[in-house]
Amino acid sequence: MKKLVVIGALQLGLFGWLTGQINEKRNLSESNHRIYHAAYSPDGSYIVTTGSDHNILIWNTESGIIHRTLVGLKKRPNQAVFSSDSRMLYSAGEDGLITCWDATLVQAVYATSGHSGAIKSLAINSSGTRLISGGDDKILRVWSVEEGSLGLLYELKEHKKTITTVYFSPDGRLAASGSADKTLILWDMQTGTKIRQAAAHDGWIRCVRFSPDGKHLCSAGDDRLIRIWNTGDLTEAKVLEGHTGWVQTVSYLPSGKHVISGGHDNTIRIWDTESGVQEAISEKLEHIVLSVDASPSRNDFISACLLSENLRIWGHNYSVGQEELAVDEPAPDRETSSETSTEEEAVQEPLQETLQEPLQEPVKEAVNEADKVTDATAAAAAAVAATETGGPHITIFSPMEQDGIISHDQSTVLIVGKAESEDGIQTMLVNRQRATLNDAGVFQADISLVTGENRIELVAVSNRGKMGRSEIVILCTDKSATATVADQPVEETGTYYALIIGIDEYNDEQITDLDFPIHDADSLYETLVGNYTFRREDITFLKNPTRTEMIIALDELGQKITEKDNLLIFYAGHGFWDEKSGIGYWLPSDAARSNTANWFRNSTLRDFIGSIRSRHTLLIADACFSGSIFKTRAGFASEPQGIQKLHELPSRKAMTSGTLKEVPDQSVFVKYLIRELKQNQARHLPSEVLFGNFKTAVLNNSPNVPQYGTIQNVGDEGGDFIFKRN
Repeated sequence: MKKLVVIGALQLGLFGWLTGQINEKRNLSESNHRIYHAAYSPDGSYIVTTGSDHNILIWNTESGIIHRTLVGLKKRPNQAVFSSDSRMLYSAGEDGLITCWDATLVQAVYATSGHSGAIKSLAINSSGTRLISGGDDKILRVWSVEEGSLGLLYELKEHKKTITTVYFSPDGRLAASGSADKTLILWDMQTGTKIRQAAAHDGWIRCVRFSPDGKHLCSAGDDRLIRIWNTGDLTEAKVLEGHTGWVQTVSYLPSGKHVISGGHDNTIRIWDTESGVQEAISEKLEHIVLSVDASPSRNDFISACLLSENLRIWGHNYSVGQEELAVDEPAPDRETSSETSTEEEAVQEPLQETLQEPLQEPVKEAVNEADKVTDATAAAAAAVAATETGGPHITIFSPMEQDGIISHDQSTVLIVGKAESEDGIQTMLVNRQRATLNDAGVFQADISLVTGENRIELVAVSNRGKMGRSEIVILCTDKSATATVADQPVEETGTYYALIIGIDEYNDEQITDLDFPIHDADSLYETLVGNYTFRREDITFLKNPTRTEMIIALDELGQKITEKDNLLIFYAGHGFWDEKSGIGYWLPSDAARSNTANWFRNSTLRDFIGSIRSRHTLLIADACFSGSIFKTRAGFASEPQGIQKLHELPSRKAMTSGTLKEVPDQSVFVKYLIRELKQNQARHLPSEVLFGNFKTAVLNNSPNVPQYGTIQNVGDEGGDFIFKRN
């Protein structure tokens, strides 16, 4: 686990000791998407990343799931920024275009030219009414944001070399730009005129940022320095020294009292802007730090490194305490010569790894209980039977053990404890019921008791899937306690929804019609209603839908499905795998052979699956090239988990009729799928078991190899979709 080393404040000449923790919290990753730039949305709800695959990903900050994937660009986007309401997104990059996206519809609205070369930097003001862009053509362009287009307001031609960075002041009245010509320029955005100019760095200027109150301006460059400027007169207020390579990126924390920086020495550093003191430094990361950005809504910041597909999320929480922290000196860095470097060395793409969420203040109720417990008592009360090496550690704070016995005189008991793991905790179960964890890993659960002995099982699952188990025995002395088996964990399966799509007729005469998809879809529909707990009113059956109808159906399901519900998506029809672009498609009825405008991308489907908040989602696809939905294909678990545990843990699974090869019109896959569903006599049938029961029959009777696995990065936690018989 990576950490930032916090420097002892006495060593730095400060009063007291700095005890703020800065730890990696989590990791977001997507294969083939080497991240070039990463930024939060204005409210911190989303993170946008641009990558080497020419795509733009929008991540849900809370869940870490891909919310939307924006595709279609021919060259790499260098930067992307949200509108103030996060509904629109603007990107710019190597194609010299500014592209406007409707993030809710997952499509480009328009693209605006104007630059004769690559656009290196793009910024939007806080009201969302102005854009500013700059790049290789040395011209700064200011745009008015209008419905359906951008209107060019000013062309500012003061810089002599590539414009590398632009940024608006918080009130939008000013903008700052930096360039390979070593100059920093402050602009009046109301008149489009230059206010002041400074020879700011001895080398390229890589990044500029205004402080949250607009009173200061921060710049970073190839001379390994970070400079703080007074915005009013562009005079130098502070110089931050410590990086041993180019400083590539900076960001203010929301308080304005600290700046985060990263660069070519492969480190991230945090600085006190008033004293100029470096307060924390990371271990050496895997490569050049290309991007850092502070969350506007929480104590987090993000970072991305060169040639990496991962995005680190860091947590920070500064406070003043009593004790000195040990100081770990950073490893010596190799010298980097700015004179022999090119801009291409400085601007490529990033990576990251799974992170731990830092411990913060427990919830009020848990604190009240935990404060009653001494360290010795907590240690004695801990039941730590982790069943896997490195599994989570579970500590019980309340109820407390006395003389080796936990005795309780009421019919209900509040269990208060803490689950800890270096990998972070994904799920906490108390008697197989999910317990809510706060940021510190503290949980609580109300449990009904029976008179006499009660065994309480506790299970914690880490973000890497490791499991820790513990059990406590409570002796209930309340003679009126009458909890029975019904008070033990009750299986809550929620509503079973289904979206069934069959397409066998195509408007375009150049696309061959099929004979069986609607027939197969109808057979599955009747099987689900007749044999399993699917109600007709909860099934959406689309026959020969258009792309828009498919999107509307998914959107409507997303609005009504809850975290207790289950969703089955079935598709039968044409599919296509574009080997050149690495993109898989389904073909709606209005698809045209000549262009992909109405084709339904696998990435769009995956984004919907990630955003629909069901407990379990199962995708069954009988289409050519349907195997492209997988990022990895999972094998079967060596020891299947119990039905209740499979139900408790969220899942996002898929089974398909083939990998990247064509499948026949008359589907052997669907034939044996439906036969197995009809013949099954088990009360509960996990999808993995279902697939295993008919896979061999498909292999023996067709040339295709059916696939089963996890859909990556959309919220799977190791559970499974359970078919429940009527």
